[in-house]
Amino acid sequence: MPVGKIGNLIKVWQDRYFDLGNKSFIKYILIFENKGEEIGVTLSHPHGQIYAFSYIPPVVLEELSSSKNFYRKNKKCLHCKIVERELRDSSRIITSNKDFIAFIPFYARWPYEVHIYCLRHLGSLCELDDREVTSLSKIIKELVNRYNKLFNFRMPYVMIIHQIPTDGKDYPYYHFHFEFYPPYRTKNKLKYLAGCELGAGTFINDTLPEERAAELRSIILEE
Repeated sequence: MPVGKIGNLIKVWQDRYFDLGNKSFIKYILIFENKGEEIGVTLSHPHGQIYAFSYIPPVVLEELSSSKNFYRKNKKCLHCKIVERELRDSSRIITSNKDFIAFIPFYARWPYEVHIYCLRHLGSLCELDDREVTSLSKIIKELVNRYNKLFNFRMPYVMIIHQIPTDGKDYPYYHFHFEFYPPYRTKNKLKYLAGCELGAGTFINDTLPEERAAELRSIILEE
């Protein structure tokens, strides 16, 4: 998709998050995209979904709790600290621009899992200005193109947007971001969730994020 159309999609996400989140009985807006048969898509084209919850889902609650505990102890956003560390180390960064950074985190559960963070501390998409919408559009486009060229096929993935709840409370310790989960380990092997993942909630990832990041970073994209 052209950058402008991706920007239009981001504006749709902003509108839906704002409109649904203003309903008194909605506590959390989950915006995500499923792409590819490998992750269960029955339609051949990528498609997004938006779930409006009357409660805060368990994964989000855990993330909020960890962020809040870190903030109380360190008087700093945990996610901002992660971004600082990635910028300082640089070995796990895929790409970046003046407003956003894309990297494979040191705690990645999937071999080619990539997170996109705004360099400015924001809680939701609705806080982005026009320049940041364009910057986000460009970095999403570049990441997807890198995924597609990695194994020379359209990479399937799940993309999740993590944002603050819409329950009217303050969350100064949280930082909105995107998480991409591609299921492939190699060109011909999928990463399956099995006993340890499903039974214990603990992911087994036998790859080094620095090496996978170097793979994605080395891909030459056409202008």
